[in-house]
Amino acid sequence: DLARLGFAIATSFMPDVLIVDEILSVGDHLFQQKCEKRMREIIDHGATVVFVSHDIEQVRQLCSRVVWISRGELVMDGITEEVCNKYMNKDH
Repeated sequence: DLARLGFAIATSFMPDVLIVDEILSVGDHLFQQKCEKRMREIIDHGATVVFVSHDIEQVRQLCSRVVWISRGELVMDGITEEVCNKYMNKDH
């Protein structure tokens, strides 16, 4: 599968910056766990990970800071729990 191969190549070394766009939404549970574990290793090594996702629970687990963008406009930038809570309470 292309997503697995792409993630494996992108994380085969310890990058300074890793950009991950919705990768965890395409795989099965085992793949998601492996990706999360590898991203944590990269973060623990001091790298910056830009994680793009609509999965609030994954954002809460992986991120220390969140930028909420809607229709190309910055809505909020701040501490993970504050931004996620505001996002979850937005009018639909």
